[in-house]
Amino acid sequence: MIDPYVVDSFLSDSEVEYLVKLFESEETQTKKVHKNTGPVTLDILEVINDPVIQNILQKVRTEIGEYEVTAGLFFSTNYPHIIHNDDTFELPDSVYRAITLPLKLYGSGTDYPKLCMFDQCYFHGPAKFFKGESHVDTFFNACVYDYKDVDGTVETKITDTILFTHLKPEWLDGLSVQSVLEWKPASAIIFDSVRLHCASDYRSLGYTSKLGLSIFTKRT
Repeated sequence: MIDPYVVDSFLSDSEVEYLVKLFESEETQTKKVHKNTGPVTLDILEVINDPVIQNILQKVRTEIGEYEVTAGLFFSTNYPHIIHNDDTFELPDSVYRAITLPLKLYGSGTDYPKLCMFDQCYFHGPAKFFKGESHVDTFFNACVYDYKDVDGTVETKITDTILFTHLKPEWLDGLSVQSVLEWKPASAIIFDSVRLHCASDYRSLGYTSKLGLSIFTKRT
């Protein structure tokens, strides 16, 4: 396990502009998925042979070592992501790093949103975490309503919840904040796929939505 970290200026301005245009292009419109939970996504496999994508994947390799892509998504969302991990059902024993590449913020915010990392991990496949609930609709992830299988839960409570206004307080029970990282376009945020994390509520900063690219990997 590693401590999550940020690589500033991981992408050039031209790469950011290219990726935004690629997501917005007519060529990719029919390949997008409009999830029932809100986000619009584009599978990186649809554009995996694009030279700019290949160059970015090589830069990731330089940063984290040898890997294979297990999945990757462009995501456009107007609602901040709730608590989840980035594991995969198919490869639970070989998941490796997740790389989030912030691309664009929409709106007139004056500060960068945050990606909030928790100390806890979940090793049982991709999941979203709703302690105390009984049924929540999701598109892909399993729902976890009881944190007994979450690794590293604590008895103390998170008292500073200003970043988590989009979450019910009980969803945070048993969790502790490991780090709060800036979601800054052109940077790369790198962390272990099994680590629990969530977005801050960027709407409170004046942003209406954001566009990013997440890449999920396995060891080779």
